[in-house]
Amino acid sequence: MHLESHEVFRAAVEYGSVTKAAQALHMTQSTASRHLQALEDEYGGILFSRSASGVALTEMGRALYPYSCDLLSCQARAKEELRHLSRAAQHIRIGATLTIGEYVLPQILGAFRQTHPQAGVRMRIANTREILADLVRHRIDAAIVEGLVETDAEIRVTPWLQDEIILVCGPQHPFSRRSQVLVTDLPGESLLTREAGSGTRQVTELALESHGVLGDIRFALELGSTQAIKSAIECHLGCAFLSRLTVRNELASGRLCAVPVRDLAITRTLAVIERTDKYPRRLINEFLEMVRNWS
Repeated sequence: MHLESHEVFRAAVEYGSVTKAAQALHMTQSTASRHLQALEDEYGGILFSRSASGVALTEMGRALYPYSCDLLSCQARAKEELRHLSRAAQHIRIGATLTIGEYVLPQILGAFRQTHPQAGVRMRIANTREILADLVRHRIDAAIVEGLVETDAEIRVTPWLQDEIILVCGPQHPFSRRSQVLVTDLPGESLLTREAGSGTRQVTELALESHGVLGDIRFALELGSTQAIKSAIECHLGCAFLSRLTVRNELASGRLCAVPVRDLAITRTLAVIERTDKYPRRLINEFLEMVRNWS
């Protein structure tokens, strides 16, 4: 069965003439007639009754016509869907939490663009809760997050990197002159924190709660980005628990100081999150492979 034969058949029905159908499809009348003969041979009957005024459907032709239309419609939809997928295959949509999106992924994306210069990359940066919602709703292809993630049937969680959360203060803060502080020293300090839903805040609060001091902590400011917290620390507004990944440059330059907290070690696992129902795509798979190999 050739779809082109069904296309000729449909055109002959719509134009009421094999000659006009051939003209519309840019083929000779003899070629169009051969297509119609092929259909009649395949289905074992006559599709048209012919007269000087044109062609008219036989009973078999009337029965076949809607199926021919369905076949051609399915083909058109398939072509459109594949064109859409082909265009989409040239882009990847990545969701990342703020720490990863601002301090880790730019390096990986730079390397990815060198090997895939024609690829389009869209990166959405938000907190863990929002990024996971985008992934489930198919707004992004994959997510890389730092927050706590509960696995379910819709997503697959792959551990990626280990990250350390450390207490950071400015060089003028009294903590900067101490070799270490105690957990019980923290309730007396103005601590800065990220917004609810932040992965950094989640793991920090769990650690403080496990030491029985979370209820006594006074969060002086709640800020929406790590950079805002770092700027606030430099302006002597308090101290904060931040990812070591985000303060490497400031610690090296002396603009910020890391403060060891006795018996308090906060680590977390950064993770790659994918939907379990996604169809494999070469471009996103190659990007995620590059992510997994990054260190």
